[in-house]
Amino acid sequence: MADRNDMLIQRNCPASMEHIARGLSCRIEEAWAERYFGSGAEVVWLEGLVTWLWIRDRRGDLTYLHPNAAQQQYARGRRARNIILKSRQVGMTTYIAARFFLSAIFQPGTVTLQVAHSQESAQQIFRIVQRFFAHLGPMMRQWLAPGVINVRELAFERLDSRYLVDTAGNKNVGRGLTVNNLHASEVALWPGDAQETMATLLAAVPPGGEVDIESTPNGMGGYFYSEWRRALSREGYQPHFFPWWIEREYRLPLIAGEPLEPFSEEETELLAKCGLRKEQILFRRRLHTTLGSRAIQEFAENDTECFLRSGRPVFEIALIEARLRQVGEAHKSELNGALQVWLDPEPGRHYILGADVAEGISGGDYSAAEVIDAETGLQCAEIQVQWPIQRFAEEVARLGHHYNRALLAIERNNHGHAVLNALQHHLEYSPIYRHRDAVDGAMKTGWPMNAKTKPEAVTALARMIQAAPSVFLSRRLLEECRSFDYGDDGEMAARKGTHDDLVIAMAIAQAVRAQGGMIQVASVVR
Repeated sequence: MADRNDMLIQRNCPASMEHIARGLSCRIEEAWAERYFGSGAEVVWLEGLVTWLWIRDRRGDLTYLHPNAAQQQYARGRRARNIILKSRQVGMTTYIAARFFLSAIFQPGTVTLQVAHSQESAQQIFRIVQRFFAHLGPMMRQWLAPGVINVRELAFERLDSRYLVDTAGNKNVGRGLTVNNLHASEVALWPGDAQETMATLLAAVPPGGEVDIESTPNGMGGYFYSEWRRALSREGYQPHFFPWWIEREYRLPLIAGEPLEPFSEEETELLAKCGLRKEQILFRRRLHTTLGSRAIQEFAENDTECFLRSGRPVFEIALIEARLRQVGEAHKSELNGALQVWLDPEPGRHYILGADVAEGISGGDYSAAEVIDAETGLQCAEIQVQWPIQRFAEEVARLGHHYNRALLAIERNNHGHAVLNALQHHLEYSPIYRHRDAVDGAMKTGWPMNAKTKPEAVTALARMIQAAPSVFLSRRLLEECRSFDYGDDGEMAARKGTHDDLVIAMAIAQAVRAQGGMIQVASVVR
């Protein structure tokens, strides 16, 4: 290496850096010197170079990146398109950042983008990348001389390479870029519509680029869950799953005189099928004591249960999944699939239509309606559309007439007022549900969805699904149920990136049915 250093100094380095160049000893510096000052041969063995990058370990000490079991397994199995389901802190973000950082400094013209779910996480990732650079050899740092464009971007002007870190909440993330390396971090926790954000990001990646999508689980439904299911079906991305016990540090020493037995059924299965040690079982017990129900979400054990048992679902997920396996196709599909019909109207029977109304713009929320049998609660028909309000009102009126002039229960909030107005004044439809206002006692048209009636109606629907799951026939409705959660504030809502319009429409219909003889009917206003 000494002769080569002398040559490099003469060709490329100022005299003041001679002592630095002569001190080259690390593998990464040698590879870098060969790449830019040597024969010009391409460096294709970047995987091995990650071990020369510096990180902080769990204790906060600076050390070389020693790939752990999860990182090694991922290195062996990764492809150009990867989706990673993982437990917390198995080192995947650091490892991906290391690979992409080396790509940026060894392959000119490389643009790397890492997208985090929060500002804090984005800052943490950028600190990792800055540490990689700060602990390179001094000659490398001087030659690379990155410019800091902003608080989350390094630009290597000499190489025409960029390394960017951003958040999914930035509506302009990825726009205007050609991204060679994309890392989407904690996608299940992304704010807004993750599918739409990923569509924008993927459009920026050329065919030869690499895409790594990773996350801990966050309940069923949403973009990450859907893509993971697709990957398991051998569609889309290459799947990688890393349970918590792959990390060797996730174990606790046994305490003399404190026996672990008897083992629970789950513990016995983990010992037998997964080869866990007693020290890991003790760690697991500590997890469940400290984290409670969130233990399965943060420290996944298999690639199915971690979704079923994560999040805070309103509906009983096991029942929803069981019912999804049972339901078939609707016997009639109209309006390009927007209208699904399972049971046609029977003469003399009464029906109720519950509706949740949205603005009707493309890419926004859906307007939805559910038709049920007023006596049994059996689901008969369903519509889910992104139509202008007037057209949705016309379809609701048509469905109502078709189902023996069904009682229409329309959510009266926001855009629901416009539908109610169209039904009464323009379409001259009757009957329409009315309620007595709790404040002034006046009779008002439509269903009042508020902080009191929403949890009551949805909770009642959850109980009904538990008691009589066979009355629910729609796959779309059931899929919305499994992604309908309690938020941190206790509010019920669809998980980010999913919808709840069918849930609300069905909850309204069943709540009106439960009122029985208290149903009021609005007369036609001519």
